[in-house]
Amino acid sequence: MRSRWAFSALVIVAAGAIAAGCGSSNNNSGSSGGGGGKGKIAVLLPDTQSSVRWETQDRKYLDQAFKAAGISHTIVNAQGDPSTQRSQADQALTNGAKVILLVDLDPGSGAAIINTAHARGAKVIDYDRLTLGGNADYYVSFNNETVGKLQGQGLVNCLSKAGGSKPVVA
Repeated sequence: MRSRWAFSALVIVAAGAIAAGCGSSNNNSGSSGGGGGKGKIAVLLPDTQSSVRWETQDRKYLDQAFKAAGISHTIVNAQGDPSTQRSQADQALTNGAKVILLVDLDPGSGAAIINTAHARGAKVIDYDRLTLGGNADYYVSFNNETVGKLQGQGLVNCLSKAGGSKPVVA
């Protein structure tokens, strides 16, 4: 449930970026999402090696959320190759993408994608990974502090249930 809320929030940010960044309408042919006519979103996933979640979770929930919002979109995966991701970004921009949702493979290639997108009038959302040295319009990720606290509390709860002495957390 928490994942779906996060993806819904991301769709709202992306829709806002489209609304703020473009005033012309596009032909939505060739996209995997709904109509809308205001702009297209291209999701650039990094690989399947660093985490299977890119394909098993993110792709599925982003696709569902964009379809539910009626936002035209494409979702591609670079399979760990920065030049492939750059080509995917160029193709998305050529096809009318107004927002790039980017999970970069490295800061250099990510910054190049951001610069190209901006030069072509598109907005960029750094998703999950901040592009160091880049200048994305938005950054969407999770709260690292809260995640750490929840993980620590989960460990304490697990150790406490094991029946041992009171756990010490440094």
